Amino acid sequence: MVSDFQSLISELSLVGFVVGCPFDRRRSAPDAVQVKLFIDDLCKTGKLKGLNYTYWDESFTSKNVELLLKPLNLHPVQSKAIIDKVAAVGILQGYLDYVNRKMKLEAAE
Repeated sequence: MVSDFQSLISELSLVGFVVGCPFDRRRSAPDAVQVKLFIDDLCKTGKLKGLNYTYWDESFTSKNVELLLKPLNLHPVQSKAIIDKVAAVGILQGYLDYVNRKMKLEAAE
């Protein structure tokens, strides 16, 4: 897994990445804990040194995409692949929109 990330980092000249993580304000969601442990383990290898990352809330992202695709009556295997890809795009777009709004607000001050 780390070598896959390293390859992508090199090929795409990445300086950072966004990690979709299910947030739950009331308690630590088990999936969120697993995601954070996974990222911590990747960082401990030292092979991701210097690469920035941020966690972004992915709550309901897949469910929203699933509801959008439901009328298409896709095969479950095909549907799963599309849901994962579109959800990932949604997570990244949410983060990029946030950064863009933040930059505009800071520039206006």
